[in-house]
Amino acid sequence: MIESNEQKGIHVTRGGAVVKLRLFSPVLQDKVRASVEFPAVPIYEAETAGGGKEEHEYTADMIETDEEKAMWAEYTAKRVAAELVLYERLGKLALVRGTEVDIPEGWQEEQALFGLDVPEGPTERKLHYLETEAVESNQDLSELILAILRYQSATEEERAAAAASFKSPVEGDATREAEDEQGAVESE
Repeated sequence: MIESNEQKGIHVTRGGAVVKLRLFSPVLQDKVRASVEFPAVPIYEAETAGGGKEEHEYTADMIETDEEKAMWAEYTAKRVAAELVLYERLGKLALVRGTEVDIPEGWQEEQALFGLDVPEGPTERKLHYLETEAVESNQDLSELILAILRYQSATEEERAAAAASFKSPVEGDATREAEDEQGAVESE
């Protein structure tokens, strides 16, 4: 079976940058998600058959009055704003913790020529490089982030099999040939 670069933990951007995919803590990802506060869904009170009152959440298809429309529009705007913050934070997490990339020399000078300031800190510098040099478009950036997230969710067996497919720098092709022979025997 031929494995893709992504299964092997490698992603090549449309611009040709080779990015090694790395695992990061799912707990960290959960904490980033929890760091964004989403607005509560608006509620209304309804009278029960027994004369009591119950609270229920509105849904988009229930909105009828101008007051409800204004309330729902405000809720929707706050929800979209929170989602954008979450996506930005998760994207940064994926790019910073989910990648390893060799940054070439000279790109900072070109950016200075364009009037851009390159961040001094290594984390911000890496993020700036990935966002402005390694990718060619928003689509390319999205593909990189999706590759990181797919790699993040791959099983340990899938990652181990992918890692085993690389040649050992010490053993050369011998390890690969032995694995190929073992695989041929097992498949017979």
